[in-house]
Amino acid sequence: MNARIDLAQLKQRIACIPAVRPESRASEGRLSTGLPPVDAYLGTAAAPLGAVHEIAGNGGDEEQGAAGAGFLALVLKASVPTGWVVWVTQEGDLYAPGLAAFGLDLRRLILVSARRDAEVCWALEEALRSRSLAAAVAEVGVLSLNATRRLQLAAEQAGIPCFLLRRWRTKELARQQRAQPIAAVTRWRISPQPQPRVSDQATMPELGPVHWRLDLWRCRNAAAASWIMEFDHAEQRVTAFPVPVAAALADRSISPAPAAEPEAERATATLLRFG
Repeated sequence: MNARIDLAQLKQRIACIPAVRPESRASEGRLSTGLPPVDAYLGTAAAPLGAVHEIAGNGGDEEQGAAGAGFLALVLKASVPTGWVVWVTQEGDLYAPGLAAFGLDLRRLILVSARRDAEVCWALEEALRSRSLAAAVAEVGVLSLNATRRLQLAAEQAGIPCFLLRRWRTKELARQQRAQPIAAVTRWRISPQPQPRVSDQATMPELGPVHWRLDLWRCRNAAAASWIMEFDHAEQRVTAFPVPVAAALADRSISPAPAAEPEAERATATLLRFG
């Protein structure tokens, strides 16, 4: 009963926020990460901002989602620098100072707590349909294709980006959900990378720049791509460079061997006769 009262009050508060004018909707914009090489690639794919975008970790970060949350903070800062952002959580372990370190203004956040994945999807869809927000974010584990289709439709109609930060509590759940098809325009995999050793005198490497591998695993109208990203907290500088990948394999038919020349045939016959 208390949960229903809280949700009702939240809906009233969101309804009181002035709606965004239609001409300034994010549906006309493009997804941006703040990284020129990545944004140039997304520009060629014309990846819309007002859509569903999935972000997940790799390995152990599939459960914690720390690298994914940091990357998401950079994306929010670059794509929607102003306006309210709803962030739906289940665990209550969102680390605000970490988000602030990546440049996200915490005063813009509206935190919503849910108990199950189904409640997360419901709250996220309600937030998208409010048309008073700049973006909607949800930490979610289990998702169905139909649920993401509803979210994609709501995001397109409202012109609001919907970011799904995937968090899986067990390896089995991660294995089941990792490659499941969902209605997302982009699907990202963020992997922490070891920091390169600059000098033997570096005594506290953990305070140095953050290094991540960004894998654009799926993207509508574009092929998969990867980048190595570096974020310097001290100078608030972020850079990235592409990771070269091998060319895709292609099926090729086996062509018949070319016919032997007459001189070669005569020489072979001579060797067989006198060999």
